[in-house]
Amino acid sequence: MASGHEFFSNASPEQVRSVVAQALTERGFTLESTPAGGFVAKRGSVLMTVLFGGLSGRQLAMSFTVQIMHLDGQIVTRLGRVAAGAVATGGALGATKTDTVFKETANAIGAALAAAGILASSRQVS
Repeated sequence: MASGHEFFSNASPEQVRSVVAQALTERGFTLESTPAGGFVAKRGSVLMTVLFGGLSGRQLAMSFTVQIMHLDGQIVTRLGRVAAGAVATGGALGATKTDTVFKETANAIGAALAAAGILASSRQVS
């Protein structure tokens, strides 16, 4: 399971942030800004996940972090997972579904950055 994905761009942090935010909201995530200029993306319901576990469907609770930083003259956007206990993630089935959504979300962000013409490269990180 990948724990993170990084996207590299030469665009401004504001432009990257805007494109990434739009890609996440289109996938059903709500965003909470962080003091460092990134955000936490959340989707689903913790209550539904605790009650129904991995069978919660689109209500399966999951959270991802997005950090946007400068590194070697480029803007790096890191999509990461938020660690949670087995009950909060829906057990093994929920973990598998969250992994699938994480990969789909990383692909959607990469596609959105590429479509905007601001993706230089990307990589999966562990």
